[in-house]
Amino acid sequence: MKPIYKRKPDVVRFPKIMMLRATLLFFLSAGVVAAPVAAQDLEFKNLKVLDRTITSSELNQVMLNNLSGLGLPRRGGKGCLFCHAGDMDVPRGEWDFASDEKVEKRKAREMLAMTATINKRLAGLEERVAPNLQVTCHTCHKGRTDPRSLIDHMLAAYRGKGIDAAVAVYRDLRGRYYGADAYDFRSRTLFSLAAHLARSGAYADGIVLARLNEEVFPGEASVRRGTLTLEIQQTLAGDGTEAALKRFDQVRDTEPAGTITPGVLDNLGWTLFRREQQQDALQIFKHNLEVFGELYIPNESLADALFYSGDQQSGIQVLERWTEAHPDDELARRALINLRTREE
Repeated sequence: MKPIYKRKPDVVRFPKIMMLRATLLFFLSAGVVAAPVAAQDLEFKNLKVLDRTITSSELNQVMLNNLSGLGLPRRGGKGCLFCHAGDMDVPRGEWDFASDEKVEKRKAREMLAMTATINKRLAGLEERVAPNLQVTCHTCHKGRTDPRSLIDHMLAAYRGKGIDAAVAVYRDLRGRYYGADAYDFRSRTLFSLAAHLARSGAYADGIVLARLNEEVFPGEASVRRGTLTLEIQQTLAGDGTEAALKRFDQVRDTEPAGTITPGVLDNLGWTLFRREQQQDALQIFKHNLEVFGELYIPNESLADALFYSGDQQSGIQVLERWTEAHPDDELARRALINLRTREE
């Protein structure tokens, strides 16, 4: 296959107009100057990714856009020192912009080449939507020098120093970046990490994050539901199915209407089913049907669980009863056909 991205030894060349678009907000790298310079007597040294015929104004604009993409200061030259060798106590004319001393610059050069390659591949896609997407440093960095996600930062803190450190990282990043296009601070992000910890057996730590979510999103039923779900899962892990169902009934009776939904037991049931604890799963699905029998999902889940645990006829009968009572439910009709087909 012919390479779609031609790279000569130590030099990558592509049309200047594409370079300017593709390097908008790119990583600080490959250039020699990051502050405005005079056009006369310029000699750019150590250019390994950007086209060596680039003009001073083009290179200056690339560098300024890089600073913006990484959230670095654009004035005074301080942001330039993230990648380039120099010192704020030394005149910028004496800085060694060509030096590859800093690992940040060496990494940035690879990222610049990578994004140029990606954009060249994107250009060959069919039916692109205008304006055409250009991958830039902002695509991942979003105004941060560290492009890791909120969950990645919290997990690193958690693995190093525990749950209190993870909470501290969340509060710090939320305080500095909330409202910016930097991290995903929606409630589901924090809950996904809480659920991850719970799945690994760290229920108490997961519940700490779920309660932090409640603090940040007070009064949201889905957020409260997440905490209760983890608490019921913790009860299941420690005390068994009967105790978990008892806990479920308690919170259902005490929590505001709409907080507890069929999804609480449904998710729990399928978690057990995938662990091959089929009898416990069936007990949970049957309880869910007793509580929420007027809704479709508990019926479908019990039908599927019965069918795939070996009791095919009972599973089919659950859906037959539902479709008889709800003849216009197209989703249920297709599910019933699917089970009958599999039975054959």
